[in-house]
Amino acid sequence: MRWGAIFGRVYQLAGIAVAIVHGLLGLALWRRLRAAFPRHGTWVNGLCAAGFLLLAHPALFMAVAGWSGLRALQRHVPEPLSMASMGLQVALLLVALPLAIAAAARAALRALRRARPARGVEATARVAAAAQPAADAAQPQAATAADAAQPEAVDERRRRVVVAATWALPAAAVAVSMGGVLASRQRPVITRIALPVRRELTSLHGLTIAQLSDVHVGNFMDAERLDELRDAMNALGADLHVVTGDLLDHHVSQLELSTRLLRGLRPARGETFFCMGNHEYIAARSADAGTIVKGLEEAGAQVLIDEAREVRLGGDRLWMGAIDYPSRGRSGEAARRPLRDGLTRALGQMRDDGAPRVLLSHHPGTFVQARDLPLPFDLMLSGHTHGGQISLGRIGEYELTPLLAAAHYHNGLYEHRGRRLYVNAGAGGWLPVRINCPPEITLVELVPA
Repeated sequence: MRWGAIFGRVYQLAGIAVAIVHGLLGLALWRRLRAAFPRHGTWVNGLCAAGFLLLAHPALFMAVAGWSGLRALQRHVPEPLSMASMGLQVALLLVALPLAIAAAARAALRALRRARPARGVEATARVAAAAQPAADAAQPQAATAADAAQPEAVDERRRRVVVAATWALPAAAVAVSMGGVLASRQRPVITRIALPVRRELTSLHGLTIAQLSDVHVGNFMDAERLDELRDAMNALGADLHVVTGDLLDHHVSQLELSTRLLRGLRPARGETFFCMGNHEYIAARSADAGTIVKGLEEAGAQVLIDEAREVRLGGDRLWMGAIDYPSRGRSGEAARRPLRDGLTRALGQMRDDGAPRVLLSHHPGTFVQARDLPLPFDLMLSGHTHGGQISLGRIGEYELTPLLAAAHYHNGLYEHRGRRLYVNAGAGGWLPVRINCPPEITLVELVPA
């Protein structure tokens, strides 16, 4: 089976699963609303049906047509409606995740109670048997007291508070998610990092490199938004620009807007470097990788694939290298160079002459192999993860996010034995939602060591 068919089937199954979750939560919501507003059943039915279609239509598109359905959604559904729906998908995640954790915890507690040692059960039985005479004696008195007791009045105010509290989590999830939709369109934040260089390399002191990553042209990324990113990059006045992959999203037709962005970049020293991301190869399935690379280079980018270039700056130099996205080729195509071979080739072209060495790699996991090679480098710039798009903070080197597996190198600056990695959070995304993880441009400044 071809990789495209496999991905399509995976997306289709994911759509079916999400649609089922939508249906179950929608059913629970419908029952709760019918109980809360028994006199307005028609309105409740209509509201729930409309809400389900608004919330679930991306999942329904995927369930029917997989990957193609998702792309059809982006082409034919108005962007504001799609963005609102995707925001509600995240709200669903925020509601369903704690509920699922709570249900799992309750199930675990019940299992523990059933699995208590028989000895404990026997001891409880002995205690109960010993207490039985006293209980029998107290039973008539208890019955008399119960008969005399009046039914406890229902506290309507407390009841309303409890009902309102049950809506607090869904309301908060929707508010946070819709705020995340707005945040995904905000102006990129500028993260500044320093790269120490030798003091005698005076021509490099103060040199700046601006990094843009994971734009995903075509995936909720229109011409107006691209102009905002272009202007934000140019406003920095950086000497060099680098783009660390996933400029395109999924189709060669997005090359037109992608090259428009590249042509609009104005690095002070006139050079823009580019490394391939996995989505460049996804887009190449509708044409070929050579077409993608040619289009990017004609727009002014230097596309580096397992190679390095010398950048002369005054009387000094900087080494700029990049490696290919680490992956095997599709069926019927030549496999791309193995990761270790690509690293060895690119780093081997950088002379160990004291000049700073910057390596571009779309996938930050590359750093795991690169950091232990005998071929040195000073800084790796990566992207790919989008910072998780929903960030719950960071503990040590671990970024906490529900959208990515727990692992190193999701977002920010890392260091291992003098070798640095910076993972850019990206300018675009899988979903048009960012919570505590805004779009980002990285500005690297070379400073005297």
